[in-house]
Amino acid sequence: MDSKNSPQEAQRKGLLRPINGLVFGAILMLVGATAVTLTRMGKSANDYEHGIISRSWQHNIRQWQTSGQTLIQQDEAPAHLAAGDRHWIEQAVLAPLRAQTGSGQIRLEPAGATDKTAALGLVHGAAVLSLPVTARTPAGAPAPYVLRVAVDQGLVSQFGGQHGQVHRLLRKGQPSISDHHIMPLTSPDGQLVASLAWPAINPFKASETEIPQMLLAIAAAFLMLVWLFMRRSNTIASDLIASEARARHLAFHDTLTGLPNRAMMFDRLGQLLAMSRRYAGEMAVHCLDLDRFKEVNDTLGHHAGDELIQQVGRRLSELCRDSDTVARLGGDEFVILQPEADGTGASHLAQRVLKLFEAPFVLEAGVVEVGVSIGVTLVSNPEIEPAEALRQADLALYGSKENGRNRVTFFEPDMDAALRMRRSLENDLRKALADGSLTMVYQPQMNGRGAIDAMEALVRWNHPERGAIAPSIFVPLCEESGLILDLGEFVFRRVFEETAGWGDVRVAINVSALQLRSPMFMATLTRLVAEFRVNPERYEIEITETALLGDDGITRDNITMLKQEGFSIALDDFGTGYSSLNSLKRFSVDKIKIDRSFVHNLEANDEAEGLVDAIVKLGRALKLDVVAEGVETEHQRDRLAACGCNTFQGFLVSRPVPASELNGLFSGHNP
Repeated sequence: MDSKNSPQEAQRKGLLRPINGLVFGAILMLVGATAVTLTRMGKSANDYEHGIISRSWQHNIRQWQTSGQTLIQQDEAPAHLAAGDRHWIEQAVLAPLRAQTGSGQIRLEPAGATDKTAALGLVHGAAVLSLPVTARTPAGAPAPYVLRVAVDQGLVSQFGGQHGQVHRLLRKGQPSISDHHIMPLTSPDGQLVASLAWPAINPFKASETEIPQMLLAIAAAFLMLVWLFMRRSNTIASDLIASEARARHLAFHDTLTGLPNRAMMFDRLGQLLAMSRRYAGEMAVHCLDLDRFKEVNDTLGHHAGDELIQQVGRRLSELCRDSDTVARLGGDEFVILQPEADGTGASHLAQRVLKLFEAPFVLEAGVVEVGVSIGVTLVSNPEIEPAEALRQADLALYGSKENGRNRVTFFEPDMDAALRMRRSLENDLRKALADGSLTMVYQPQMNGRGAIDAMEALVRWNHPERGAIAPSIFVPLCEESGLILDLGEFVFRRVFEETAGWGDVRVAINVSALQLRSPMFMATLTRLVAEFRVNPERYEIEITETALLGDDGITRDNITMLKQEGFSIALDDFGTGYSSLNSLKRFSVDKIKIDRSFVHNLEANDEAEGLVDAIVKLGRALKLDVVAEGVETEHQRDRLAACGCNTFQGFLVSRPVPASELNGLFSGHNP
């Protein structure tokens, strides 16, 4: 009997048949369950990735807005924004944002009525992201602006690079791309503005052909795909976490020094005040500002200034304790938060900081020496607001600056009254400039023959309540408050108006170094020359030696244009600054004025006479006119004449007088 047809074989097959069915059914169930599971996992993976991309997009928008807000609130921002300084806006605000976002086009403009929150919209068919930010005017008032960021392929590509993907921008109406995920970008009212597209991930494609082959391969492929999926998800999550960490670091740290920035400083200060409330402790807030930092920038360039800031940050970090916080607020301003410190401890740290700056800084561009002014406030009341504590330290810092710099000043309550007085004086000065209540007086410069060579125009302010206020007070106040250009225009306008009929009498007009650094200086001056039809050759522009420091291109161009227009250049207070022979030749100076301090000392010692004699000989060698100012006695005049200086200005010649007393003398003047 054939064994294949034996009952035993049939019985075996009968026994095996249900087992085979069960095995086959189990395999089918396993395959089906695996397929369903894989399908669901694939969908979950895509949904998860889509969610990550969506959250990352919103996070980047907040990060860009925060960066824009930080950049527009730099200490120097109010003056530059008010002046419409496009170069500064481009370098300090727009360029960093373009590097951060990848967008090819970013604009900063005043905010409109609808620019309240970050929003997407269409502008001429292109997607534009509007990011509201708030700056400050020079007076401290809020100034709303908006950053218009073009959502272009550059921005999308840089965004996709954060996740290791190639993202594409689909404009409104552009067809979708197959095998790509699409995330719509909508405006606040739900209208489609554009879409983000990135390649769809199919983590199970490699295993699709293996499923029918064997259960073991399916299981292995399943496990492998799970591992790949987790690895990919882990990569995306790691990228997102790293991106968020970078954003947090940028939001709370200074990019140049790596020190805590203003935001983190206020956060730490709030924590320290909270601890003080709990444990009844004291702390100190130190405000630091570098002395002569601007000279480093002007003479060696901004790269040297950045290197100096970095070295200062390292020195301060090495000096302070781990429990102290060293932060950079911007520019050359630093803050040290010193917990658990009384007056003795705060003074000790401040003196150590002063001593730290006695050693010169070795930069790539050369060796520089800078000082530091420090303002300190002791916080014994833990209920004080962080901003108030910083304000008190800043007031003390201002006191250090006012009293000679390179020193430590502790906050006193009287400083608040002084600040209020200063602000009141600033407001009154604004009103005086607006209503034209400032006046001009003129002091003659007389030669040895008794003839008047020129008149110097001097501005005066007779305050209705405080009386006469010296120019040495209100002119620096104009420079600090941003009013110097307004004051300069007032002086030119009033002098041209009052002296236009003085024939060919020369008139000297003082100009601040800040005026010469303004791109609008010559435009204003030439407009006034045309308005009053005056001859520029009758007028001397008196500048101080500080105006010639460094290699400021705007100052150099303005002086060159002054000479081209016919104005002559006089160097005021000669011998008290840093001008060199090269500067005298380079800027074509026509006249030097011996500072009154040398003239005053002529009666006290012979050394002053030697200095005056050297200045006069220098002027003659360079074929420059030399005038001595502040001449009050005949003895001073005689000693100046003995040195070879025969042109004098001062009370010995005449006190400054208003134009009304000179019009009859100079009307039709023609010596």
